[in-house]
Amino acid sequence: MEILLLENLAADARQWLAARHQVDYRPELAMDAPALRARLYKTEALVVPPWLRVDATLLDFAPRLLALGRIHEGGDNLDFEACQRRGVRVIQATSATARATAEFLLTALLGLFRMGGNLNVGFSMGGPQSPGREINDSVIGLFGMSAPAQMLAPMLVALGARVLGYDPALHRSAELWARLGVQPLSLAEMLQAADAVSMQTVYASRYRGLVGERVLQSCKPGQLWVSASRAALFDLDALAQALRTGRITACWLDSDDEVLAQPGQPLRGLPSVRITPRLAPRTHEAYLRGSWYLADRLHQTLEFSAQHGGGWRGPSTAPMALG
Repeated sequence: MEILLLENLAADARQWLAARHQVDYRPELAMDAPALRARLYKTEALVVPPWLRVDATLLDFAPRLLALGRIHEGGDNLDFEACQRRGVRVIQATSATARATAEFLLTALLGLFRMGGNLNVGFSMGGPQSPGREINDSVIGLFGMSAPAQMLAPMLVALGARVLGYDPALHRSAELWARLGVQPLSLAEMLQAADAVSMQTVYASRYRGLVGERVLQSCKPGQLWVSASRAALFDLDALAQALRTGRITACWLDSDDEVLAQPGQPLRGLPSVRITPRLAPRTHEAYLRGSWYLADRLHQTLEFSAQHGGGWRGPSTAPMALG
């Protein structure tokens, strides 16, 4: 077996790949660890869903593995160092979903503005309703300048918003800020000025609980939040307190983190919170882009190995570039 798919690719991309390599689609193995391990010893390329943990233990059962692919990036459940030690190329179509995520965040912002932050308001005719707000002339803060933020910023500028930004990994002198029409500020400065915040920070373990009580104290009263980042970036107790006091009027989290489904988590039952199960990246177009990107890079890796009698000797990771 050359390629084992635990997550399917778009039909055309899968057929293209199957015309060049042996491809087996077995999604049930993702839920059956013993059966998966038994199949991995002959596998040269593996495509996994974002929730599946790939660590050194799993890789021990895949001695021939050359490439590991994911259409959607996951959290901290992929051991990049273990892959690198074994010469396994990690292929993630991280930017395939950038536009889909940007459009989702824009939709969420527009919805919260129009509802005045009241997630229970309806749009039916009749009955007293408080007037909503327009996003034009508002101030929007971008928390993290990842690929979705780079798509979202021009959309907001075109709608007449003033766009501020903060990214802990991007210097204020970077050319990107001016190119996107975003004013870089410190985190506290951005939160003090923004009417709404869109969070799309890429998760890293060092950022766990980054948005806690100290950060949230800087928020402009009545602020709106939308997030497509992992819930682990938030101190959920501090976020719940900010919502109860009105420091934050409403918060929309698009995340499938297990902690948000737990019965005792502090956001449960708050009327000012909306949680959706990571809908942002899931569009037909994003799926097609990601499928074709993976198909091309998997083929490239296996062809290189066949021609050179060994594993991949290019970059150990292959994220999809913007464009």
